[in-house]
Amino acid sequence: MLLIGANDVGASKKFYVEHGVEVAKSYGRTYVQFATPSSPIGFGLYGHRALAKDAGVTADGSGSHRLAVNSAAGPFVDPDGFAWQAV
Repeated sequence: MLLIGANDVGASKKFYVEHGVEVAKSYGRTYVQFATPSSPIGFGLYGHRALAKDAGVTADGSGSHRLAVNSAAGPFVDPDGFAWQAV
Protein backbone atom coordinates (compact mmCIF):
# COMPACT_ATOMS: atom_id res chain seq x y z
CA MET A 1 0.00 0.00 0.00
CA LEU A 2 1.29 3.42 -0.99
CA LEU A 3 -0.28 5.78 1.53
CA ILE A 4 0.42 9.46 0.99
CA GLY A 5 0.08 11.95 3.85
CA ALA A 6 -1.92 14.75 2.25
CA ASN A 7 -2.13 18.26 3.66
CA ASP A 8 -5.71 18.51 2.33
CA VAL A 9 -7.20 15.07 1.67
CA GLY A 10 -10.26 16.52 -0.10
CA ALA A 11 -8.20 18.62 -2.52
CA SER A 12 -5.79 15.76 -3.21
CA LYS A 13 -8.70 13.34 -3.77
CA LYS A 14 -10.21 15.77 -6.28
CA PHE A 15 -6.83 16.09 -8.03
CA TYR A 16 -6.44 12.32 -8.43
CA VAL A 17 -10.03 11.83 -9.57
CA GLU A 18 -9.45 14.52 -12.22
CA HIS A 19 -6.42 12.47 -13.34
CA GLY A 20 -8.58 9.40 -13.88
CA VAL A 21 -8.02 7.54 -10.61
CA GLU A 22 -11.23 5.90 -9.35
CA VAL A 23 -12.18 6.06 -5.67
CA ALA A 24 -12.78 2.68 -4.02
CA LYS A 25 -13.47 3.93 -0.45
CA SER A 26 -13.73 7.40 0.99
CA TYR A 27 -14.18 8.63 4.54
CA GLY A 28 -14.71 12.33 4.00
CA ARG A 29 -11.58 14.43 4.42
CA THR A 30 -9.89 11.75 6.55
CA TYR A 31 -8.99 8.82 4.29
CA VAL A 32 -9.36 7.80 0.66
CA GLN A 33 -8.48 4.48 -0.94
CA PHE A 34 -8.31 4.40 -4.71
CA ALA A 35 -9.14 1.46 -6.96
CA THR A 36 -6.03 -0.23 -8.33
CA PRO A 37 -7.47 -3.26 -10.15
CA SER A 38 -4.44 -3.84 -12.40
CA SER A 39 -1.85 -3.46 -9.63
CA PRO A 40 -1.00 -5.55 -6.57
CA ILE A 41 -0.14 -2.29 -4.78
CA GLY A 42 -2.94 -0.26 -3.22
CA PHE A 43 -2.96 3.53 -3.18
CA GLY A 44 -4.54 5.89 -0.68
CA LEU A 45 -4.50 9.27 1.00
CA TYR A 46 -4.49 9.95 4.71
CA GLY A 47 -4.18 13.26 6.53
CA HIS A 48 -0.54 14.33 6.89
CA ARG A 49 -0.65 14.83 10.66
CA ALA A 50 -2.58 11.60 11.29
CA LEU A 51 -0.17 9.58 9.14
CA ALA A 52 2.85 11.11 10.88
CA LYS A 53 1.35 10.21 14.25
CA ASP A 54 0.70 6.62 13.11
CA ALA A 55 4.27 6.39 11.83
CA GLY A 56 5.68 7.80 15.07
CA VAL A 57 7.36 10.81 13.45
CA THR A 58 6.86 14.54 13.86
CA ALA A 59 4.36 16.13 11.46
CA ASP A 60 6.50 19.25 11.39
CA GLY A 61 9.45 17.47 9.78
CA SER A 62 10.88 18.49 6.46
CA GLY A 63 10.94 15.01 4.98
CA SER A 64 11.70 14.32 1.38
CA HIS A 65 9.22 14.37 -1.49
CA ARG A 66 11.67 12.49 -3.69
CA LEU A 67 9.34 9.59 -4.22
CA ALA A 68 8.73 8.98 -7.93
CA VAL A 69 5.87 6.72 -8.96
CA ASN A 70 5.44 5.23 -12.42
CA SER A 71 1.93 5.70 -13.73
CA ALA A 72 -0.09 5.12 -16.87
CA ALA A 73 -1.77 8.47 -16.12
CA GLY A 74 1.26 10.37 -17.40
CA PRO A 75 3.69 12.67 -15.65
CA PHE A 76 2.40 15.12 -13.06
CA VAL A 77 3.14 16.49 -9.59
CA ASP A 78 0.34 16.18 -7.03
CA PRO A 79 -0.73 18.95 -4.61
CA ASP A 80 1.66 17.60 -1.96
CA GLY A 81 4.70 17.64 -4.24
CA PHE A 82 4.91 13.93 -5.12
CA ALA A 83 6.13 13.38 -8.69
CA TRP A 84 4.46 10.77 -10.89
CA GLN A 85 6.27 9.63 -14.03
CA ALA A 86 4.89 8.12 -17.22
CA VAL A 87 5.45 4.38 -17.63
